[in-house]
Amino acid sequence: MSTSGQPQFRYTQTPSKVLHLRNLPWECTEEELIELCEPFGKIVNTKCNVGNNRNQAFVEFAEQNQAIQMVSYYASSSEPAQVRGKTVYIQYSNRHEIVNNKSPGDNPGNVLLVTIEGVEAGDVSIDVIHLVFSAFGYVHKIATFEKAAGFQALIQFTDAETASSARNALDGRSIPRYLLPEHVGSCNLRISYSAHTDLNIKFQSHRSRDYTNPYLPVNPTAIDGPVQVSHDRLPSVLHY
Repeated sequence: MSTSGQPQFRYTQTPSKVLHLRNLPWECTEEELIELCEPFGKIVNTKCNVGNNRNQAFVEFAEQNQAIQMVSYYASSSEPAQVRGKTVYIQYSNRHEIVNNKSPGDNPGNVLLVTIEGVEAGDVSIDVIHLVFSAFGYVHKIATFEKAAGFQALIQFTDAETASSARNALDGRSIPRYLLPEHVGSCNLRISYSAHTDLNIKFQSHRSRDYTNPYLPVNPTAIDGPVQVSHDRLPSVLHY
C-alpha cells in the first residue's frame, strides 16, 4: 500500500488478462505502456488516455497468467511500477478484453501507424522501415512493437502532408523483395493515421529510433539488426 493511502492493488478483485493502470503521466503513449508491461508477456491491445484527466489506461495481455504475474511482481516489489518517474497504480480490470470503439485512423496527422502483414518481429529491421518511408520525407522517429494485429510501427514525419504522401503511396503495397530475408514471402503494408503527434523515444535501439537526437542513449540491443541495407539503393524502393 502506498504512503499516500491509495492502494496500488486490489487483492480482492477477480484476476483478468486486462489490467487497469492509474496515475499515469499526461498523455502517456502506447509505447510507454508496452515498455512497462511487455516484460511480463505479450501485449495484444491497449487503450490509452482514459478518464477525465487522461491519466488512466487499460492493457490486455495474451494470457491471464501474464497479467497475474505483473500484478504479483509489483505487489511484492519494493520498487513501484513507474512511467516517467510517476508511480503507477495497477489493478485487475472488470473487463475481459479491450474493445476499441474508435473509428479508423482517417484524420490526417504527422504520425502513421503501419501494420506489416506476413512478418514477425525481426523479419523487418527498423533500418528497412526507415529506408522505405524516408523516400517521402524526413522521418523524425520510429517505434516498433507487436500486437494482436501483428508487427507494427509508429512513424513520425515533420507534418501531416508528408505522412499523407507516404500513406497514399505505400498503403496496400509490399516492401520490395530484396529488402526482406529469404524466408519472408509477401509483406503487405496496412497504414492508418495515429492519434500521436510526437513519439516519446527514450533510447536508440533495434526497436525504436529518434533521428532528431544524436545524443540519445543507445541501448546495447541496438546492435541487433537482421537486415543491413545500403542507402545507395534508395531510389529503387519506389519501383515495385
